[in-house]
Amino acid sequence: MHIKLVKKTKINGNSCRKSARVLNELEKLDLLDKIDEIIAADERQPSSEGFSLASKYQVSAAPFFIVENDEGFTQVYTAYHRFMKDIFQVSISEEEEISEIMAQNPELDYI
Repeated sequence: MHIKLVKKTKINGNSCRKSARVLNELEKLDLLDKIDEIIAADERQPSSEGFSLASKYQVSAAPFFIVENDEGFTQVYTAYHRFMKDIFQVSISEEEEISEIMAQNPELDYI
């Protein structure tokens, strides 16, 4: 299995709020080393690989995960809680899940 995390980098060079939160959570859970690639959708470079992947998979918000299994099947996860449950069998708290769902609105960091 090969896991890519596409995070958004803002024009000031910092990760978007949600991308930073996901990266911190993965590190806290000691799962960051399970991510094979971290790719930026960099606002300073509209042609960055992250924006290309977002376009290819028709994803409009960051962060998102691309999981390729050994048989060549690709699954895209736009919901962190679903990714964690399906891939790492880790459930995040109901409060965090609700927060993530509520964040899926026009104020979200769109790419």
